[in-house]
Amino acid sequence: MSGHQAAKRFDGIEISLIRQINALATPLCVNLGIGEPNVEPNENLRKLAVEVAEKGSWRYTPNPGPLSLRKLIAGDSGFEPNEVCVTAGTEEALFSVFQAYVDPGDEVLVPNPGFISYTTLARIAGATTVTYDLEPPDWRVDVDALRKKITPKTKLIIVNSPSNPLGSVIDADTLQAIADLGPLVVSDEVYNEIWYDERPPSMLGLSDNVIVVSGMSKSHSMTGLRLGWAIAAEGVMKPIVTAHQYVATCASSFSQSLAESIFMHPGWNQAWLEGMRAQFRKQRDIALAAIERELEVTIPPPSGAFYAFVPVPSCDTVTFAKTLATDAAVLVIPGVAFGSLGEGFIRISYAAKPDDINYGIGQIGRWLRAAGR
Repeated sequence: MSGHQAAKRFDGIEISLIRQINALATPLCVNLGIGEPNVEPNENLRKLAVEVAEKGSWRYTPNPGPLSLRKLIAGDSGFEPNEVCVTAGTEEALFSVFQAYVDPGDEVLVPNPGFISYTTLARIAGATTVTYDLEPPDWRVDVDALRKKITPKTKLIIVNSPSNPLGSVIDADTLQAIADLGPLVVSDEVYNEIWYDERPPSMLGLSDNVIVVSGMSKSHSMTGLRLGWAIAAEGVMKPIVTAHQYVATCASSFSQSLAESIFMHPGWNQAWLEGMRAQFRKQRDIALAAIERELEVTIPPPSGAFYAFVPVPSCDTVTFAKTLATDAAVLVIPGVAFGSLGEGFIRISYAAKPDDINYGIGQIGRWLRAAGR
């Protein structure tokens, strides 16, 4: 046993419950747990990657990314390239934002249920998280209740739409109301290209105190290539770029070149995104039908992302999820991994083959029936 003491900022912080559950997987397990697209890179995307590998630079880029790529990310949003920072995935963008703005003793408002990284990033920065509740079945944000949570210590408000784990989307009026509350708002929009009925509204440009983070991990099946970005007004962006420099220097030059190539083929990119959405729509509908058939539960169809947040008849969903992994060979994530209001739910990822979706949800139903639930 090592006598070396870890930094106090990591007291009580361990590998996420999502990864702990996924670590229980065996080769026989159906994985409906991990948040990773099952849309495989097609021939054209791989061809772009080969061209980039052959011709692109392997050297450092400027800290916030090449000017040409930042212009493409900004697009016609009205933001300038110096208001864009390209990062090693959205997770690094979030880490850099927290390091740039959050001091020990600050408070960070995070959604409950919400993605687990937000609370952990706040704790690493020495801050306290204060949750704001999202209520089922529609998981709406109560802006008046959120406003009452703000104190002089509130440094950041975290918003995630489309939501991981909920698949819910926040409407434009609510987003504007949140932008107008006063504190800095970090809008995590990494799932904003995965939608079903209409494009989710963005917080980009709603206020000078809004920081939008996004990336290509989910939309282009580039999770392992670590390509994300942050967009904010110049004065807000400056310390984020500084933090990013000391976290990563710059994002992968290969990944940045590939992103630039994708943006420079808008026709192909549009076709890719439409095909990706069509695949997830099909998988969503298969999952919802299986959930209704096997679990006898009807939930509002998720508006974005690729998750179904499903109530189950179990008071301890951590034990339930671990038991499903070992006894039913299916991986799902216990809802409590995403906050106290997630207890009694499981997150099912339908980023999986249709046969696996049907079999995995069927296994959950068979286990519940055998257990007399």
